[in-house]
Amino acid sequence: MRKLVPLICIIVLLVSCSTTVSVPYMQPSVIDMGAYRNLAVASVVPYRGFSAPSRFVAGADIHAMGLRIYSGYSVSTASSVSEYATDYLYSLLTSTGFFNLLSPDITDAVLQRGLYGADISSEFQRLGYDAVLIPRITGMSVNETIYSEPYYEWWYDSDGVRHRRVEYNYYYRQIASIDYSLTIIDTETGAIVAQRTFSDSGKREGSLDFGWARLDDAGYLFRRMIRSFQSDIIRLLVPTAVEYNVSLMKNKPENKAAEAAYDAAKDGNLEHAESIFLDEWRNSRHLPSGYNAALLMAGTGNYDDAINLLSEINSAYSDADARSLYRDLVSIRTRNEQALQQVTGSGSVKVQGSDNANSVYAFVMGL
Repeated sequence: MRKLVPLICIIVLLVSCSTTVSVPYMQPSVIDMGAYRNLAVASVVPYRGFSAPSRFVAGADIHAMGLRIYSGYSVSTASSVSEYATDYLYSLLTSTGFFNLLSPDITDAVLQRGLYGADISSEFQRLGYDAVLIPRITGMSVNETIYSEPYYEWWYDSDGVRHRRVEYNYYYRQIASIDYSLTIIDTETGAIVAQRTFSDSGKREGSLDFGWARLDDAGYLFRRMIRSFQSDIIRLLVPTAVEYNVSLMKNKPENKAAEAAYDAAKDGNLEHAESIFLDEWRNSRHLPSGYNAALLMAGTGNYDDAINLLSEINSAYSDADARSLYRDLVSIRTRNEQALQQVTGSGSVKVQGSDNANSVYAFVMGL
């Protein structure tokens, strides 16, 4: 019966379930990129320490040691993964609409010219770009094994004697890990604005098909790990729209005059509900009405009036829910203001530095 409760709750929403109000706001990014929205994106620097695998995958036990199964990766896996990561990162940043991006092929060409003496920072500045994002795979490993597990078959000979035959099933296991860093360099000062590293590991295993000449491509695991960084990268660099969901306070102590507001809220007429709740708070100091009016104000983005009303409520009542909502809305308003400043660049400050030489780019790229 417990599993039916959510469905029953939906069916009888008008009778027994609380109406939830969504308070939308902007969550600021971890790194303030407001001053660096003109961003050049380099190709992902591949991991250079990736060694060639053994010819055959190692067997973990004596029965698997005689199998001849080729590895699922090669030295070219490192470059193919970096190419995938480059395309994925550039598409991800493009989809946010937050940046004016310089594509990796043009960015790489500028960085390459720096190896022959061109002033990298000056070239990016001339092109109108405030920062360079250099992604790099700093660690990469694959461990592959094949192993056996016994199973038993029983049979009877012509004399009716029971015999046991030992057979084996064979399995494979691939374990991969990756370290992936993003570094942002200010093109005016040459200072490193920020650097973050993302790490992940993945595993794939299953039955070994002897029709295979080799294991499945281990690049699949790396591509899956690269995709797993998506939400973290967005939170790191881009202000995002989020919601804070809170249920209306129940009508306790019961107030008949407030019932129309609850009905209006359940019907989606939130503006009308807010008006009724606010009037009832002013007329009778009904705590749930005041709380709900403040919550509905915040739901339309009117944080200031909602916070002022909750401050008034907290002066009249000692209620844990009202205090909690007040603190949450104050935090939401602050975060929303920070995010909007990042979007407009009004509160963003560039990182200061004293050296804009090519050496910082070479260092970040591991050259």
